Amino acid sequence: MSRPVIFVIAAVFILGLSGGGVLGWMFLSKDRVALLSYKVGKVEGMSMQAVVLREEKLLESEAILKKVIANLNLVDEWRMNSEEEAIAHMRKKLIVKEERIGSRIRVLYRDKKQDRAFAILKEIRIIFPQYRSEAVARNELPPLAPVSAEEANGSSQVNPVPAAP
Repeated sequence: MSRPVIFVIAAVFILGLSGGGVLGWMFLSKDRVALLSYKVGKVEGMSMQAVVLREEKLLESEAILKKVIANLNLVDEWRMNSEEEAIAHMRKKLIVKEERIGSRIRVLYRDKKQDRAFAILKEIRIIFPQYRSEAVARNELPPLAPVSAEEANGSSQVNPVPAAP
């Protein structure tokens, strides 16, 4: 084999290894997502955007996030210096938005570990209903819409927020 052919083969081999390394790093460092979705009732005089903003404000409140962090011991798991740092981290990773169909609120949590993302949303599902029902009683949020028969039969892939324990 001639010298230029060996250089080309070596260059292709090195590019292949580096490309595989970059793709592997991108796969391992991306966030995994956990999803929670629930339907809210309609309220006269309140737009869905306003409802989403209020839901987001409530979900990102210190009262809820502190309980989630304490229950899951996230300060130690994330190796952070303080609870405030963990709260700021959670606020960056928590996404609340409106689903375009059917007055639904979608809550996403992004984390590097899928199991931890699910655990955090599961803990939110336990803690959130009490605070949400208090906000409904104060007329700050609309009540949750009842689950329809169609959703109860399994056609919906997303479970509503459970009632407070």
